[in-house]
Amino acid sequence: MDAPTTADAGGNDLVADRATEPPRSNSGGFRVRDARARVEPTSVAEVSRLVQEVADDPAGLHVHAISSGKNWGFGSAEPVTDGALVMDLRRLDAIRVLDTDAGVCVVEPGVSQGRLAQELVGSGFLLNVTASASATSVVGNILERGVGLRRQRSEDVIGLEVVLADGTVAKVGRWPREGARTTPYDHVPGPGTVQLFAQSSLAVVTAAVVRLIPDTEELRVVRLRFTRDHLEAALTHLKGWHADRLVAGVIKVFDTSAVTAYGGDSPPTYQVYLPVAGRAAVVAVITELIEQEATAEGTFEEVDVLDPDQPVGSVAEQAALRGYAGDPSANDAMVRAIFDTPLDEVDVRGRDGWLFCVPVAPLAPSALVEVVDIIQVASARFGQIVVGHTLNVLPSGWVDVVVSIRFERSTEHVAVAHLLLDELHVAFTEHGFPPYRLDIDHMDDAAGLRGDAGQEEVLDRIKQALDPQGVLARGRYA
Repeated sequence: MDAPTTADAGGNDLVADRATEPPRSNSGGFRVRDARARVEPTSVAEVSRLVQEVADDPAGLHVHAISSGKNWGFGSAEPVTDGALVMDLRRLDAIRVLDTDAGVCVVEPGVSQGRLAQELVGSGFLLNVTASASATSVVGNILERGVGLRRQRSEDVIGLEVVLADGTVAKVGRWPREGARTTPYDHVPGPGTVQLFAQSSLAVVTAAVVRLIPDTEELRVVRLRFTRDHLEAALTHLKGWHADRLVAGVIKVFDTSAVTAYGGDSPPTYQVYLPVAGRAAVVAVITELIEQEATAEGTFEEVDVLDPDQPVGSVAEQAALRGYAGDPSANDAMVRAIFDTPLDEVDVRGRDGWLFCVPVAPLAPSALVEVVDIIQVASARFGQIVVGHTLNVLPSGWVDVVVSIRFERSTEHVAVAHLLLDELHVAFTEHGFPPYRLDIDHMDDAAGLRGDAGQEEVLDRIKQALDPQGVLARGRYA
């Protein structure tokens, strides 16, 4: 959905370059904001200067920074509120540090997960990739607390470089120092500051220190299938294998509609993927144990052990398997199958619209059955919309529920899809399963989801201290 730049690489005066963009579409059918100007800085110094210019601009613009704009299903590159200067950081694309002794790298927002994954081939380390396209930004997804195939992406970041509202450039968290060893520990002595800048409007992030994942001798993925009437029993098994630490990443559970929505074919069953990694002998023992327990009684209809290096059936399955191996390249075929268009044209010409609702649930079978019931009750009322759900069981013991809403890009279906999204937000919150990530049309829910008035007071004081004029990302997780 990238529009023409309204300032050149040198960053001409904002007032002179301000322009009204033509109407744009996006794959989620969100209201298109009046993003009145767009710039593509090429350096951190230029980001700093542009932020200062916005702060001094009498017209009251604010900065909406994007890394690649591929925040599909949550608003893509659209700002939350009108009157934004869209600051596209794709040209900040340096891999500043790649330390394969400590297993960390320093990357700028324009570095895609595909490029970084390719750089790591043969290094002994993998990137914790997500299920999105290879062209998506590592930094952008981290700041939205995206979920990778091995763990939540926010667990990968240990340091950030930020530009504050007055143009100050600061490094927070743990940073590599020239001539000194880097220890990939999450914290520095004293209060932590890194997570202040995730899902926030406190700064423009221009680089991140990212922890990598050690490669292993062997990786296998156990695939299981079960029917809806065995959901609670299957989840009980998954909870046990998770508790025993037999799994080396995120357990993914797709319902039939999710498999179909992601470009695959599926009988009317759930499909489960469990990654097992380590020494070959250890992987063999664990996979055999899971196979034995999975086939001991009638919960699972099918049990297979898959090699991610071998071609498998659908594009969706291939993407999942290669993702566990730190390779996001197979994701592109999946995205093309979903939207039937080149990746850079998804927002403008994609065949279908796409929305996501992402509630959080505990790893408790009864709670997850309740989550699925909420989805099925809501989706039954909107028959023309394809609603799928994926349960991502995180190593830390919580479940990211991805509800995918796919619909024809017509006025009628866009309106219905958003009604369904609204209904799901209300139902999940009322039942104690609040979303952990919000689309641009639900940002006003953020304060209520955080709950405590004291927490809002703390956040308000921090915002007033760092950005008293509201120069940065107005309305974002407000």
